[in-house]
Amino acid sequence: MLAKRIIPCLDVKDGRVVKGVQFVDLRDAGDPVEAALAYDAQGADELVFLDITARTRRATSCSTSSAVRRTVSTCP
Repeated sequence: MLAKRIIPCLDVKDGRVVKGVQFVDLRDAGDPVEAALAYDAQGADELVFLDITARTRRATSCSTSSAVRRTVSTCP
C-alpha cells in the first residue's frame, strides 16, 4: 500500500508567499522561510515553491530556496 505524502505548494512573488485565485487579487501571506518552518513542524514531506515571477526573475527563486534550505533542518 502506498503511503500518503504531504507536499504543500507555496506561491511566491517578489520573495513573499502570496494567496489568490488563479493569480488574481494576490495578497501577501508571509515570509517563505516562516511558512516552510510551519509546514515542516506539521510534518510536510516536501515543499514546492512556485515562483510566479520566474519567467522574468530567477534570483528570487534561488534566494528563497536557499534561505529555506538553511533554516529547515530536516533536509539531508
